[in-house]
Amino acid sequence: MADSAPDHLVLDPDAWTDAPLGVIEGLRTSAAKGVVIDASAAGPIPAQVAQLLLAARRAARAAGAELRLAEVSQAARDSLILLGLDTLLSDPSGADSQNADSLTSETPT
Repeated sequence: MADSAPDHLVLDPDAWTDAPLGVIEGLRTSAAKGVVIDASAAGPIPAQVAQLLLAARRAARAAGAELRLAEVSQAARDSLILLGLDTLLSDPSGADSQNADSLTSETPT
């Protein structure tokens, strides 16, 4: 039986900027199962890394899975908001209205 649990990756904007092809391949491989990206230690997100996240989310959705950011640091959150990509901070199911912070904290709000 195939493992259908989402893959867990760590968001490291510096490393992702330095080696985007490796990140793209890893995200592409994980997309079908879904991806949870730990952004707890991430610093500011450059536009190139934000583009990788958007492409990965598109690939996951096309495969019927989801990409979500978990434990988003304030610096990463601020960057995504400034880039106009706060949708990456949203609940992938679209249920934002009840728990907009569900991707940033394990504690229910």
